Amino acid sequence: MEKSVMLTQGELMVPCKISAPEDGRLQRIVLGVHGFGGSANDVIQSGLAEEMALFDSVVFRFDFPAHGESPMSDRDFSLKNCVGTLLEVTRFAREQYPQLEDLCVFATGFGAYVTLVALEQLLALPGRVKLVVQTPSIRMDETLLAMRGLTRETFWALDRFTIPAARPFDVTYSFYEELTENSVMAPCPIPMLILQGEKDAYIRMADIRQFRELNEGSKLVIIPGASHRFQEEGAWDMVLDLTRDWFEFEQVLLTDWS
Repeated sequence: MEKSVMLTQGELMVPCKISAPEDGRLQRIVLGVHGFGGSANDVIQSGLAEEMALFDSVVFRFDFPAHGESPMSDRDFSLKNCVGTLLEVTRFAREQYPQLEDLCVFATGFGAYVTLVALEQLLALPGRVKLVVQTPSIRMDETLLAMRGLTRETFWALDRFTIPAARPFDVTYSFYEELTENSVMAPCPIPMLILQGEKDAYIRMADIRQFRELNEGSKLVIIPGASHRFQEEGAWDMVLDLTRDWFEFEQVLLTDWS
C-alpha cells in the first residue's frame, strides 16, 4: 500500500511517498534518503521500500530540492534546504506514527552526508534513531569537484555546472562553499552501520576507514566486488540483509572489515 503527499514548510515543498504493509502491522518507521542526482523512485529507494514493508515497517521516501518530482528548482538546491527537507519529513513521519519509537534511516551517498550534517537535530526529536549509511560521501566537497574534474579555483571561475542526472540540475559554487563549511569527518553520537562497496570509484576507501576509526561503536562492512551503486549480482541482497539486521538488532553477524 503506497500513497503520495506533498509536505510544505515555509518555502519548502517536499514530495513524499509512504509505503506500509497491507496487514497494518508496524514496528518501525524507515526513512529512505536518496543520493546526489537520485530520487525517491530510483532503484535503491524503491527497492528499500518494497523490502522494508515486508518487515513490519512504514517507509517514507522523498525528493530533495531539484531532484525527482520536487517542484523546487535549481536555485532552491542548497545544503540548508536539503537538511530542512530531511527534518520536515522526519517530523511528519513522527506525527503520523507517534506510537513507533524507532526511526530507522537508510541514507546513501550525498543523502548520507546530509543525514550526518542533520544528525544532532534528528536526535533531538522524540524517539530513537538507528542509522545505516551506504557509500557515504564523507568528504562531499572533494567528491563534488572530482565528479567534474575541477579544482576549487576553476569551479569558482565557472560559478556553476550542470549535473547530468535523470533530472539534470545546476550546482553553484555557493553550494560547494556550504559543503566546505560542514565537515562530517567527526565522531557521531550514535553507532551506525557503514556499508561500502569494495570497488567504489567515487568514495575513497581511506576516508571510509578514517570515519570508522572515529566512530568506534559503529560497524563497517565492505561488500566484496561492489561498485558505488551496488548493481553487481548479490550486492543489493546483501545490503538489504545487513540493513534488516541493523534495524532489528543494531548489530550484524559479519566481522567488521576495515
